[in-house]
Amino acid sequence: MAPTNNNSASRSPRSTSAKRGGTTKRSTTARSRRTGNTAAERAQRSATAKRGQATRRRQAARRQTTAAQRTVVAAASQRASAEKKQAESIVTQVTGVAESAVLVPVGAALEVRDRVVSAISPWTSRPSAERELNRVRRDVRRFERRGTVARNRVVRELRKTRNSATRVVRKRRNAAARFLRLRRNGAQRSLKQNGKHAQARADRLRADLEKTVKPPVNRVQKELQLQTKQARDRVQQFV
Repeated sequence: MAPTNNNSASRSPRSTSAKRGGTTKRSTTARSRRTGNTAAERAQRSATAKRGQATRRRQAARRQTTAAQRTVVAAASQRASAEKKQAESIVTQVTGVAESAVLVPVGAALEVRDRVVSAISPWTSRPSAERELNRVRRDVRRFERRGTVARNRVVRELRKTRNSATRVVRKRRNAAARFLRLRRNGAQRSLKQNGKHAQARADRLRADLEKTVKPPVNRVQKELQLQTKQARDRVQQFV
């Protein structure tokens, strides 16, 4: 019985250490599995994000391509519509010019014909010719009245201009005559005053000259008379 107990006692530590080893292995395996699962999930998420990013890039590029295609198509359609409108306008202009070239002479001929007919038609019958003649006479009288009114207006304007010019000339002539009369009177007064001054100056000069010259002349005359008397006395003595 004792050996059996020893064997059982010896097996129990072994079983305990085996259990511990199995538990450690299982925990390590679970940890490694969890670590592997986490890395796989991370890789899967990264791949999914990359695929989503690539999908978004492709969709954005597709949208940009579609928008560019739409822009190109719209520009081409606008250009085509503009060219079409331009061609239509050119055709319309050419058509209008051609129609004008055809219709203008026709319209001018019809206008001339209508004027000729309207000018001749009043003189085709006697009553209408008399009415037209009376109308012409009335027009002539009206024109004559207007001519008379215009002539009278022109005559009045000319008369006014002539009268104003005459008044201006008369005023200037009177002013010039007054100016000349004043200048002449002033000149005459100046001449009279200058003559009086000159006469007075001449009288003063003559008086001064007489005062200056008369004493020597008297002295010379006295000397001549004395010498003449002496000469006579000498002649009488010799005789």
